[in-house]
Amino acid sequence: MKTLLVALSFAAVCAGVPVQAADSEQTPEPAASLEELDRRLADTFRKGKVPGVSVTIIENGQIVLTKGYGFADLKTKRPVTPDTVFRAGSISKSFTAIGVMMLVEEGKLSLDAKLVDLMPELQYDNPWEKTDPIRLVHLLEHTTGFDDITFRHYFLEGKDVPLSDAVNQYGPYKSRWRPGTMTSYCNAGPVIVGRIIEKASGQKFQDFIASRLTGPLGMDSAYWTREPQITNRLSKSYKNTDGDEEPFVEILARPSGSLNVTSKDLAKLPLLMLGRGTLDARTYLSTASIERIERPETNDGARAGLKYGYGLGNMIYAGKKGIFHGHDGGIDGFVSKYEYAPGQDAGFVVMANLGSEEVFNAGEEIRSYLERNFPESRAAAAPLAPTQLEQLTGFYQSITPRQQMLAIIDSIFGWQVARARDGELEFNDTKRIHIGNNLFQKPDKAVPNIVFVPSGDDMLMFTPTGAERKVPLPELVGKAALATVYVVALVLSALYMLIWIPSAFLGRLTDRGGVTIRLLPWLAILSTVAVAGLAIVGFQGADLAQIGKPGPLGWALYGATLATPVLGALALIRTTIGAPNARILVRGIAWLSSIATLAFAGYLWAHGWIGIRLWE
Repeated sequence: MKTLLVALSFAAVCAGVPVQAADSEQTPEPAASLEELDRRLADTFRKGKVPGVSVTIIENGQIVLTKGYGFADLKTKRPVTPDTVFRAGSISKSFTAIGVMMLVEEGKLSLDAKLVDLMPELQYDNPWEKTDPIRLVHLLEHTTGFDDITFRHYFLEGKDVPLSDAVNQYGPYKSRWRPGTMTSYCNAGPVIVGRIIEKASGQKFQDFIASRLTGPLGMDSAYWTREPQITNRLSKSYKNTDGDEEPFVEILARPSGSLNVTSKDLAKLPLLMLGRGTLDARTYLSTASIERIERPETNDGARAGLKYGYGLGNMIYAGKKGIFHGHDGGIDGFVSKYEYAPGQDAGFVVMANLGSEEVFNAGEEIRSYLERNFPESRAAAAPLAPTQLEQLTGFYQSITPRQQMLAIIDSIFGWQVARARDGELEFNDTKRIHIGNNLFQKPDKAVPNIVFVPSGDDMLMFTPTGAERKVPLPELVGKAALATVYVVALVLSALYMLIWIPSAFLGRLTDRGGVTIRLLPWLAILSTVAVAGLAIVGFQGADLAQIGKPGPLGWALYGATLATPVLGALALIRTTIGAPNARILVRGIAWLSSIATLAFAGYLWAHGWIGIRLWE
């Protein structure tokens, strides 16, 4: 299942979604010199078969390395150079947020402004609008409760489509919880923000950013669409290490993920942030605005003290000694990341033309190198009493899925475990240190990354990317029992049919009770396997074109989800009223398979999967 989830994250890359590496349990020993780091990076990319990478490193407030590794085009063997342009993906959101803060400082926007006032023409559904309206800040911090873009949105493209039209194509917009309470990453939010920038500034989004930010910063390679000025410098991108190319898609969501830029030009962004809004004697933002960009505020976890999460187009990364800020990005096979450490005058940019774990391993390598001379920065432990620990232990599941249609995956497989061991908390078998106020961090990290918050009868756990609910014991037992019944029914049905079909064909068994009491329950339980199998193929192994648009795979999944309740009901009817002469074993297996199928169908219905059409 881990493979499936990884596949889903790489599928999201195609839509300009950030790809965050999981917290590494083992960070490398830092390189002793820049030369050694260079050799390590080259080795990492070579072993990972990453076609091309561009790296820029900042120390003491200066760029100390800008280098290309590998090829921008595998066919022509065009090398990556400091002038090679990559797609930055969701790093684009950092520029969008800075643009907002520029207008805030000019008095043309307010972070607390209501969306309904900023864009009265936008249709959205917020059931809590009267008491908890959606505000501009919620769009930037991903706390609107909106669903992330879905598979059909991946194919929205058009270089010249204005944002005034684009915002309507990424809907429908509906808050799934009170805005400003929980985080769930949503690529549609910054698209709306981009349109708000246009209305407040009187300029097209890309023109405003170019005239106010990328142009003055000297980011000559920065374009939001593929223009002639960068075409010959643009790297190819790849689906895999075999060299299969990814197509270039001009997405409508430009404020979320369409920026094209070199790593040395992109490095001017962390330099600006390190300078607290000033670079090369020119001030773009105040220090207060920079600090607000870096600080998450609008979710209950942040209000409980968790400062690890999404700010305004800005994310926090925990190092061993220091706290880094920045953003990840991915689109059309490209992946990128930039990080910087405020107060330490250090940072880096990594841009690659293949989505690969090695790219993020390289980020770990660079971060470890930059931290080697950082002072230690770690809060003292604050032990909890056994009774307090007991309140936190248990099984947790996400309540903030990025795509609601995929919540069913978390519901089945997305279990997180918190347990008390030797007077300390372990989360997913990793020791966590309590530093006070239910905040926990890993022993080798400089900042806490989870906080527990009581909410009525529930215990919620906030992470940098969302929230999880402690599952009550009765609910946990019920889910386990249903899962057990289903697995037993599946195994028994499969074993019986493996025996009965060939035996019946050879005439060695009678058909007491009829054939349908044997076939219908088997077909019913088989339909559940078909749903799961088609989902795995669609989300893991298929091209997005097969599921983001009507096609054989999508229609097959649609049909299988409809067939499951129908076959389950027919099988149950046949078993209960139509087979009095069948053997007890036959009726027992048939009844169990029918009930298991209907329970599975009920689960699909509860998560909106009956008759699901992934292109809608």
